[in-house]
Amino acid sequence: MPNNLFYSLGYNIFRFRRFIIVAWIIVILLCLPCLPKLMLPFTSGGFENFNSESALALTQIQKKIGYQKHRVLLLFSKKSRSTSDDQFQYDVTQALKGLKDLDEKHEVLVGSIQHNKSILAILAFKNTRDFKTQNLEDIKSYVTPSERIRVKFGGEDVFLNSINKQTQKDLYRADIVAAPVTVVTLLLVFGSVAAAIMPLFVGASCAVIMLGILHWIAYHTSLSIFTINIAMLLGLCLSLDYALFIISRFREELDEKQSPQDAIATTIATAGKAVFFSGLAVFASLSALLLFPINILVSVGIGGLCAVMLAVIGALTLLPAILSCINSGINFGTIFKTNMKESYFWREIANKVVKMPYLFIFLGLVVLVICSLQVRGIKLGIYDYHILPSKSEGRDFFNVFTKEYDESELSPILVVIHSNSKILNEKNIERAYHLMTKIKKRDSVNSVSGYLNWIPKGKLEAYKMIYTGDRDRLPESVKQLLVTSTSKYDAILYVQSKYSSESEKTQQLIRELREMSVSGLSIMVTGGPANNLDVFTGIYQKMPYAVAMILSMTFLVLMILLKSLFLPFKAILMNILSLLATYGTLVFIFQKGDFHHLLNFDPQGFLDISMLVIIFCALFGFSMDYEVFLLTRIHEYYLRTGDNEQSIVFGMEHSAKIITSAAWIVIVLCSSFLVADVLIVKAFGFGVAIAILIDAFIIRIFLVPAIMTLTRKINWYLPRFLK
Repeated sequence: MPNNLFYSLGYNIFRFRRFIIVAWIIVILLCLPCLPKLMLPFTSGGFENFNSESALALTQIQKKIGYQKHRVLLLFSKKSRSTSDDQFQYDVTQALKGLKDLDEKHEVLVGSIQHNKSILAILAFKNTRDFKTQNLEDIKSYVTPSERIRVKFGGEDVFLNSINKQTQKDLYRADIVAAPVTVVTLLLVFGSVAAAIMPLFVGASCAVIMLGILHWIAYHTSLSIFTINIAMLLGLCLSLDYALFIISRFREELDEKQSPQDAIATTIATAGKAVFFSGLAVFASLSALLLFPINILVSVGIGGLCAVMLAVIGALTLLPAILSCINSGINFGTIFKTNMKESYFWREIANKVVKMPYLFIFLGLVVLVICSLQVRGIKLGIYDYHILPSKSEGRDFFNVFTKEYDESELSPILVVIHSNSKILNEKNIERAYHLMTKIKKRDSVNSVSGYLNWIPKGKLEAYKMIYTGDRDRLPESVKQLLVTSTSKYDAILYVQSKYSSESEKTQQLIRELREMSVSGLSIMVTGGPANNLDVFTGIYQKMPYAVAMILSMTFLVLMILLKSLFLPFKAILMNILSLLATYGTLVFIFQKGDFHHLLNFDPQGFLDISMLVIIFCALFGFSMDYEVFLLTRIHEYYLRTGDNEQSIVFGMEHSAKIITSAAWIVIVLCSSFLVADVLIVKAFGFGVAIAILIDAFIIRIFLVPAIMTLTRKINWYLPRFLK
């Protein structure tokens, strides 16, 4: 072992322990100033395919026309029905007057009265502008409603801002719930105050640096607002897991009366090696997220890679450096003695599993099959504003809007037309008019609006005469329409579907629009529904490659570590069963909405496809943690004795307690995200918690040992040419 690379690493960490600790402190201090303004650069929802037609079309119209990407919706309503319509319109006009003082180039589009009680106004900014909290508050200060009317602000930017603020609140609330339970669990595991505090300190150190790195990255590229929550969850779970394995092994080595330097070196050579390969498997799994052209998946991939990298580095440098300094001080504040090396309870369970493997395989598979049954009814979609509870502040605008307007008006389909000649010459007006007529004839189309549809029963000749004449004499509202929907060579038609943006009929309509052709015009389709379709397409196209990458990398890492062909295959199979059971539980709870009142969310009748991809990649990596730590202990004893059954008993006796304790902490951390108001964060936390519960307490404790009992020498078979 002294010639082992990891043993040498541990030996050198002991030598340079003070230097390592000082280096970590310096980096932490450099990252601390980022925390107060952490969420400032995170402005994207992330549900977009940046290689798609919808993204390219949006970029084109934003560059050529503007006024489409950043819009603030202002919904005015009467406080009393006794207010006349004329008075109401006057009050709205007066309330909007202050917006003329905004520095950015903009247009204010005011709609007509709906149901005698509401008016929708749109504040559209010409150029790309990222809305942050102070921007929104500035805009609100320019709007001065009278005492007779009220106003609510909405739109994508306002909604994302609400999510951003809610994300910070959710992180705080989750910490309040998780921290005390985690501390108590660590005390029960280690029995001493010093050993219990150490994983929390290392986890917090890694978290601060990770947040600083992500804050810097977000200023240089677009990262989703959901990145922080998910990266924090992954980072803390991995850091605590790895710290538990390192500390428990270090205490074992101290009990063997080794010198502190030898204890550290042996710990890194055994538990440290397992941490490294486990981290490698997690890193490979999360790297697959970078294959997708979807912002939220790339963002979470970047956040997750930062999290696992720092968790591994922290476990292999900072933690052993601190242990090198305190040595037996790890037992300071001992409340009760714990035996990390042997466990009568787990030895008895291991003996029963080894003696009755068929029974435990049957019982384990029954549980997994029952949990997986609901997968048959899974429906996929993309979460919208319903990710916030109906009574939350972020939903106020939408709750009022959907009572007065058609919800599909929030996200129309945008048909972008381009010509090499002027878009408002006679030929192009005729071409665009015929295109609009063709679109209106589609069964799924509710309405088409734009620069060729504002005259009641307007004919083609009327639009030709108006647009080829003196446009300076046009009404102000028509000038606004032209400014916000046309440029010299480009124009936009707004198409509203009769069906929801997630429906198959709307998706088919988008495909039909993209297949349309008009001589002299090029056509592209964008808007919310088109973007959702492109997100689905992007995920479906890349998913086979991501799955192949995860399976092959996982197999390779485990084969190198365990020197076996069968065990990596078995681990992948177990992970797939675990994922199916997790998805089935998510369908039952979040898609069908069982217990939604208890968990405070509105079921949408489907699961977000991006969330399921993230869970797939994350859990394939997470599950490797417990697989690696269990099998490395079994393999360690098997190399000494060659006895399959006794190796399984030894491995479970020496690792089951720490695996289940680590799993319990992860479950607590993930379950704490159930207090979050943002549905995708809540569902992700619940999904990981259920997956770890199934993985640690059913698969690793019962199924894996039972299967290995039956397969015997096959477990460690490796062809000679691979050795």
